[in-house]
Amino acid sequence: MALADDAVRPGADPARLRDVQDRALRTIIGRVAADHPFYRDLWAEHGVDPRAVRGVEDLPLLPLTTKSMFTAAPQRFRLQPDGSPERQLWDIAYTSGSTSAPAPIYQSAYDFHAILAAQVRMAEIRGMRGDDRIANLYPLTPQPHGAWTRANHAAAVLGATVVCGMSGVSPWFGVTRRLGEVAGLLVRTRPTVLWGVPSYVRRVVDEVARRGGTLPDVRMLALSGEATTAPMAAQLKDLLACVGAPDVMVSNSLGASELQYGLVECAPGAGFHNPVPELLHLDAVDDRGRPVPPGTPGAFTMTHLDRHGTVLVRYLLGDRVEVDHDPCPRCGRLGGRVVAHHGRAGGSLKIKGQLVDTTVIETTVAAVSGVVDHRAVVRRSDPADPLSGDELVVQVALAPATERGVTEQVSAAVKLATRVTPMVEVTTLDALFPADERMKPRRFVDERQRQESPA
Repeated sequence: MALADDAVRPGADPARLRDVQDRALRTIIGRVAADHPFYRDLWAEHGVDPRAVRGVEDLPLLPLTTKSMFTAAPQRFRLQPDGSPERQLWDIAYTSGSTSAPAPIYQSAYDFHAILAAQVRMAEIRGMRGDDRIANLYPLTPQPHGAWTRANHAAAVLGATVVCGMSGVSPWFGVTRRLGEVAGLLVRTRPTVLWGVPSYVRRVVDEVARRGGTLPDVRMLALSGEATTAPMAAQLKDLLACVGAPDVMVSNSLGASELQYGLVECAPGAGFHNPVPELLHLDAVDDRGRPVPPGTPGAFTMTHLDRHGTVLVRYLLGDRVEVDHDPCPRCGRLGGRVVAHHGRAGGSLKIKGQLVDTTVIETTVAAVSGVVDHRAVVRRSDPADPLSGDELVVQVALAPATERGVTEQVSAAVKLATRVTPMVEVTTLDALFPADERMKPRRFVDERQRQESPA
């Protein structure tokens, strides 16, 4: 199916897009009912007649799908191959495995071509061009992961030049590069776009500066994989100005392995746009699975509308977000935008007897002026004594020339938000996130189980 560009461009009739989505949904529901092992059983168990789903408004008739359901049996989420070209396996990408074993996501030939089309739309929304020289700074991972591979595919479909930093882990042949080698590669190739995880992009630019190099042609940072706070974005721009790039756009995106492409901003703060609403429907739902009104946080769900490999229907991505389906006030596009991100769902644990939502710590610390990045650590005060009390330590990296008193502000803000008084330690970005090349740096670490495990 060709993308319906006329249904999403500024000024398009929302009813036209809804008609496109409804027709696509009816088609894929029939496809899933016939050939999807997991949903055939789930819908039968819940007494669901898939023929009753005639459009997007009927999605609440279907039960929600959790991440644990998917990771427990990912092969059962793949449409059964039927010999057609559309279902021939093209590639496999794995989830990042931050909370469970990496799970495979199967792309058919049809799906891969759809991903390329999505990359064209993403580039159009965020302002990436065919004459760009892209530096892919995502790490190489032991299993295929969407971040590293899709950045290369984006360059291919745009006709852009790409150079891969090749950091990461190669347990078999050692084909990766160290930080200094990546910095030197960028200086030689003069990229216009740096694309990667913000904490690692910062380390590379800092290394370029330390070596006296320049990156005079950089005009865009395409960032994903972790949240980019306003102070972090400001520091990245300041660092780039020091290496000869004084006018850089910071383009954030919101991604998930299950998507295989990202939700991108048309301008900073304008919300994360769904680039291909013909292929994917996004929503925020309440505890009963009903869409919540605009401006109300809800559980982030996705439904594939046109796929032939791994297919997910009413899948909970694990985030709490606000979704707006109105035209973007900045660019006028339709398709749905995530206009606010309220952290991950289900991230609560006991600290000093208090039930604490770990995302609250993250958002609270990130909001303190002068904090560039941070990590929270929970540990036993005496590692040798499993009955000793808990300690909450918040480690912060601060912007240059930050005013005194920031640590006191962090401590007070965390105590107010969680009722737990933390110890606050000032450190550096490199110490916060060493070069272990994780796809997503851990901003919350619970060391208590490791301390209590037998030697």
